[in-house]
Amino acid sequence: MRIAIFYGGQDFALQPLSRAEVLGIIDEEQKVVEQYENPAPEMGSQAAIEGLIELGAKAVIVRDDTLSQSEYKALKGQVKFMPTQLGNLYDVLEHLEEVKQGAKDQLEGLEQGESAQQES
Repeated sequence: MRIAIFYGGQDFALQPLSRAEVLGIIDEEQKVVEQYENPAPEMGSQAAIEGLIELGAKAVIVRDDTLSQSEYKALKGQVKFMPTQLGNLYDVLEHLEEVKQGAKDQLEGLEQGESAQQES
């Protein structure tokens, strides 16, 4: 499976899609992490979303601050979401099997926000 992850800085800290320096693709078959410059800071989040889909990501590792409501909406139905509280790329790689077990089609917090928007 190919899994997208957004991070940056010297400590490879997980960051929001809109600000992260790196769009990483964890390729489980090849046992590598491909690193791409995240286009979102310059070209907008949609460019990063299109990029991760084109790169074959089937899932996205997310923290509470990784995705905005609109980014979540654009990805929903195209990828699985793998929530984590881990702080950086290396922690995620070390615990990847555990993170994968938490894969979901929807994220409750963003789903609730979506229904609240529809009601108003």
